Amino acid sequence: MDDLSTYAVADFIPFTADVYFRLIERVSAAWWPLHLLTVAVGLAAAGLAWSGRARIAGGLLAAALAWVGATFLVGEYAQLNWAGTWFGGAFVVGAALVVLFGFAESRHGRPVRRISVPGLAGLTLAVVGVPGYPFIAPLAGRGWARAEVFGIHPDPTAVAALGIALLMLRGYRLWLAAVVPALWCLVSALTLQALHAPWAEMLYAAVGVALVGVLWRSLADPGSGRV
Repeated sequence: MDDLSTYAVADFIPFTADVYFRLIERVSAAWWPLHLLTVAVGLAAAGLAWSGRARIAGGLLAAALAWVGATFLVGEYAQLNWAGTWFGGAFVVGAALVVLFGFAESRHGRPVRRISVPGLAGLTLAVVGVPGYPFIAPLAGRGWARAEVFGIHPDPTAVAALGIALLMLRGYRLWLAAVVPALWCLVSALTLQALHAPWAEMLYAAVGVALVGVLWRSLADPGSGRV
């Protein structure tokens, strides 16, 4: 058996850049104009999370995560990569956690401080993931047809999910809610890097910003892990 050190990440990706970005384009065309609704849902979830209404924000975010998991990852991406089914299942699990934690946070009584480093980090990620992400493709010279949109494609949905979780959760709930979107961001960043997409580093940065926010909140509020 060959030494695994001789392999690169690209050797484990069963599709080319053209195939992957045509998938992005095909899914986008198939669901247009649903994009208008999903962006509105994302903006509403971020706004509600910022205002402390975790229960409704969690429900909206969960709907987006579950939809992307079922339609994009299981329905389309799994045809290129057998792991798509597992990724889709993970998004659905992440959606269930967000719903449960949103309800629990609403009953907890103590509001999450949004004017803080974690709050501003969450707001930044939500802005990048919802209204900002569709501009990446045209700015990179790939045109609007390959723009990725919250609630339609997994990358912007995961970035926004990290931000919204930072705005509405804390303690172990925040850590658990961040696992699935953070892992997807890392997987997608590695994939995009292997496909020579110039915005791969932005997903690494999103995970870094989220990690700083989560750690900051945990250290600033050490008792937040109590139920």
